[in-house]
Amino acid sequence: MIGSHDGPNQFGRRGLLAGGVVAGLGSAAAIAGLLEKGTSPRDSPIELTANDPDASLPLNYVNVKAAPFNAGGVGATDDTAAIARAYQSAAANGRPMFFPAGNYKVTSLPAMANNMTILGAGAGLSTIIYEGSGTLLSLSNAQHVTFKNIGFWITGASGTGISLSNCFRCSFESVMIRGQHSAANTTGFRAQTGVVLTANTGGTSFLDCDINNLGTGMKTSCIQNYVANSKFATNYVGILGTGNNLNAGMSLMNTEFVSNPSVAETNVHIYIDGRANDWWLTNCWFEGANKAIVVGVAGVGGPSQFGMSNCKVAGKQIVLDLQYCRQPHLSNVVFDADPGGTPTLLRINASSCPDGVAINLINSQAADFASSVFPPNWTVIGRRRFGSTLVSPNGHSWQLKVSDSGAVTASDLGVI
Repeated sequence: MIGSHDGPNQFGRRGLLAGGVVAGLGSAAAIAGLLEKGTSPRDSPIELTANDPDASLPLNYVNVKAAPFNAGGVGATDDTAAIARAYQSAAANGRPMFFPAGNYKVTSLPAMANNMTILGAGAGLSTIIYEGSGTLLSLSNAQHVTFKNIGFWITGASGTGISLSNCFRCSFESVMIRGQHSAANTTGFRAQTGVVLTANTGGTSFLDCDINNLGTGMKTSCIQNYVANSKFATNYVGILGTGNNLNAGMSLMNTEFVSNPSVAETNVHIYIDGRANDWWLTNCWFEGANKAIVVGVAGVGGPSQFGMSNCKVAGKQIVLDLQYCRQPHLSNVVFDADPGGTPTLLRINASSCPDGVAINLINSQAADFASSVFPPNWTVIGRRRFGSTLVSPNGHSWQLKVSDSGAVTASDLGVI
């Protein structure tokens, strides 16, 4: 193993993001009519028009609290049947389904048809509560299913929130998926899972989402799905790429992975546990885990490509552990130690990550990594050194390097 250790560097931890937008209530005339009947405008379906001051809800949506569906949304009674009735109406008429602010206790949710849209009043305002040990929502062979401004709370010790199988172009926007995992109970809820992506699900996106307090926040065995502007907090494992079949892949952008650095709440933020596809991380932030990122398993396999660009990554034991990857690429990454920790900032298994690219890697506010951190065949480009391979006319390849002291060396790598 090749590694580098560095001392602690304190930085602040940002709190969990939550919130949402309260949905519009409809035209003044419609509201006035409802009030005359003694009915809350939020509890009845209202057809919005172009003249409404807040047309955030589409025309002809189905309100799960309205008659004849009559979901309670109070968290004490079971709303499963009421929501199923509302879904049947929405699906039959091609209408979105709306959950006003409230807590909806259910034993399951209907499998959504293609092009269904499910709306809430806000990720922290409209919450679907699942106490079971199975899966709350299973989508199979579905396309263009959309969830927006709604929350899911998994309270069962081994429950799963959402599972997508052979689904394409589904989207989750401003959605919160949370469980019960915390520092006070870091073992009791490790079997909880927020999202499972399986069986070739692709093109699914998570935008502005919060996935927190779960045993595993997201588990994927599919090629390419997308997470952007989101937050993973206090999960035992943030994202697990699994399957060992060259399939699992993920693209993440502008996403935070955080936990409390003073306790063992989070073991690893991202773990790729075998042969996988491409993983790309851009503008991401990591802090608070024992191991921030583990890429591949020595002797088993890892992703074909793993790339990090413009990221800040910290941990308590190991920050970035490259155990197996055919083509790692690291660019403009700042490594750090969590408060109170002296982690190995960058560990590279030279036998199973023999080639790679490292550009401008910083191991503190004032220092770059030493050349000795990287295997001999890596191309390393920094402020004080570079690595490059040149091919001479006789077929020999030469690796040129500038050492930390500024000395230039050339190594004959032999005939290509």
